[in-house]
Amino acid sequence: MHSCMLNLIYNILYTLDGDINLSTTTLSIRIRKDLKEKMKKFKNIDWRREIEQFIEEKIRELELEEILNTIDNVLKDIPPSKEPAWKTIREMRESR
Repeated sequence: MHSCMLNLIYNILYTLDGDINLSTTTLSIRIRKDLKEKMKKFKNIDWRREIEQFIEEKIRELELEEILNTIDNVLKDIPPSKEPAWKTIREMRESR
């Protein structure tokens, strides 16, 4: 499915969720020492924000994958149309 469509689906579902909680919690992770030293070198980077954005994007991808799997499961039981979609659309337009 096209990425614009995926974004639209996600944004609709995210907006409908309504249970958005902006409180925070602590997440501790263990990283390699050399990586931590390299992070210190770039003090102007908000590492918490960068990590949070990465996590949000990963969750977004996983949620979209779930949505697509659900759509696929629903559509697998629907037989394909015997006539092309353009023909059906034209007939609907002409019948108005």
